[in-house]
Amino acid sequence: MAERRQQGKAYQPYNRLAFRYNPGDDYSLSRHVHIGRMTVMCHFCKALKFCGETKGMCCAAGKIKLPQLREPPEPLKTLLAEYTAESKHFLSNIRKYNSCFQMTSFGAEVIKTHFMTTFKVKGQIYHKFGSLIPFPNGQHKFLQMYFIGDDKDELDAR
Repeated sequence: MAERRQQGKAYQPYNRLAFRYNPGDDYSLSRHVHIGRMTVMCHFCKALKFCGETKGMCCAAGKIKLPQLREPPEPLKTLLAEYTAESKHFLSNIRKYNSCFQMTSFGAEVIKTHFMTTFKVKGQIYHKFGSLIPFPNGQHKFLQMYFIGDDKDELDAR
């Protein structure tokens, strides 16, 4: 019992740490933050997991079966293969390309229930990316408000 209390005290500085996050701190140096490598494979779906993760949590202990991933279409397949200078550039900047989707609109057919704290998507998910500038004589809207050019006008538009 005393050992458990001691362990709880060791983790106390990390309680609600996300609300007090300091980008200058290197949290990876703490032994309490390190969770190890993903070395455990799920018996049911073969997903890689961390050592302390609940068994079967990834696939509800084999109840959820996902289809095999298809090969990516061209030109994505070539870009991911790292055969060319272009693909090496793509892979070294892949996070930047992925970040482009942060400013898109999410589109999907949502399955509605009575009370939704989360939602289920049926079918395809879309990222809708509109024009960075409005049509002539059109109002700036959505992402376009970040590209007006004048800080005061941008604030007024928002």
